[in-house]
Amino acid sequence: MKIVLISDTHGLHEKMLYNLPEGDMIICAGDISNVGSIFEINQFTQWFSKLQYKYKIFIAGNHDFGFEKIRKSNEIGISIPHGVIYLEDEMVEIEGLKIYGSPWQPEFHNWAFNLPRNGDQIKFKWDSIPDDTDILITHGPPFECLDITPTNQRVGCELLKIRLDDLKPKLHVFGHIHDSYGIKYTSDTLSVNASICNERYQPINKPIVVEVSEVYGEKVITYVDNG
Repeated sequence: MKIVLISDTHGLHEKMLYNLPEGDMIICAGDISNVGSIFEINQFTQWFSKLQYKYKIFIAGNHDFGFEKIRKSNEIGISIPHGVIYLEDEMVEIEGLKIYGSPWQPEFHNWAFNLPRNGDQIKFKWDSIPDDTDILITHGPPFECLDITPTNQRVGCELLKIRLDDLKPKLHVFGHIHDSYGIKYTSDTLSVNASICNERYQPINKPIVVEVSEVYGEKVITYVDNG
């Protein structure tokens, strides 16, 4: 199975510099809109629903205010088309892969899905991630992992890093910090900052492709290519 990873399209999904590569699944790690209006969100979900992937999964990000206001995707206003999976602190299992998505991040200006850094609320969100998660999707990065801003500050979540030390998912997908686009391997997890937009909100980064294979009966996820 090939999985295409994107994030932080900010309403520019139809203006991405690079075409989406072929694959079996696409995952978007939030910030699908610019100002979080219902109109913007529905534009993305309609576009997303028409992509030629068997599985289409996304979460919200700090720009996607509409989801925070409405809270649940089946309420009036936001349209989640058939065949599209929206995850908000929940899991879906696909072909034996357990995939969990959560939009929260430590306080970042006055955006959506903010929780106090190092507080009990955000700790509870991370503690709620099931221990058997194979693929974790969050909007923001953990501390010291693809989380450096243009001013050379590390802004990832310390408590998410601690949870990941125990969780050890096969793949962790996020965005949020555009300038840290890329991949990082640890002994247990492939971490991907899949931001499509750069710091100037230009959609110039390539989608990132990973592949799921089976080795001695165990699923393994490896980096394939940037688009």
